[in-house]
Amino acid sequence: MARPPERFRQFLGFAGINQESVNTNFTYDSLQAGVRMENRHGLTVQMAYTWSHEIDAVSNDLNAVANPFDLGYNKGSGALDRRHIFNVNYVYSLPFFVHSTNKAAHGVLGGWQLSGVTFIQSGTPINNGNGVTFGTDVLGLGGNVTNRPNVVGPIKYTKSPNGWFDKTSFAAPTAEWNGGANHGFGNARKDTIVGPGLLNFNMSLFKTINLTERMKFELRFESFNTFNHVQFQNLNSSFTDPNFGKPTTTYDPRTLQLGGKFSF
Repeated sequence: MARPPERFRQFLGFAGINQESVNTNFTYDSLQAGVRMENRHGLTVQMAYTWSHEIDAVSNDLNAVANPFDLGYNKGSGALDRRHIFNVNYVYSLPFFVHSTNKAAHGVLGGWQLSGVTFIQSGTPINNGNGVTFGTDVLGLGGNVTNRPNVVGPIKYTKSPNGWFDKTSFAAPTAEWNGGANHGFGNARKDTIVGPGLLNFNMSLFKTINLTERMKFELRFESFNTFNHVQFQNLNSSFTDPNFGKPTTTYDPRTLQLGGKFSF
């Protein structure tokens, strides 16, 4: 790509110029609801749901804006945006062999409790391209600047390990002196892509055994990510990277744990 005509340069005779500001603003709105049922037929359960929307120009400390001349270009759902969060926690006293006259069956099979926490959360916006340095200066700012790509088609989510979305929906921005719009800034919003959500089950099965009037032993079988559900995170958001759009990591796989506690 040809170098920009001098009339497109913001500061003639200078290369990269850093401009810093120590203030920003954001908005957060939410709807929160919950319900709790206490020890009904041996079941205690609590459910909580939050709908929320966080909008900002800059997320987190010391982050830069993509377009220093138009803060509206940087405004959108931020890194702290969690649109839907649903949580269930419960304890259930299993009714089997609780009143059995067979002491062995009651001692081994009766008195168990099942507890767990289920967590469901929608994904967070992925700032696709902000922070990416394109190979050529399409903004006339002297190079080493950040930009976002153009959206050239509908966003289709494939949700696979090889790509969370169809990256052909994006294209590199075109410089203004080559006929590009928006002064060379890509038209993709910073919240165009929503990353993977979270669906996790943690469960435990436990029983308290009364050894004497004062001595007790608690046996616990615990599992984290009980159903070994693969949960992606951290999408590659660098448009110029061949792995653009691919998940880079996953949450922890299933973990099993056996424990005991002796009280006296």
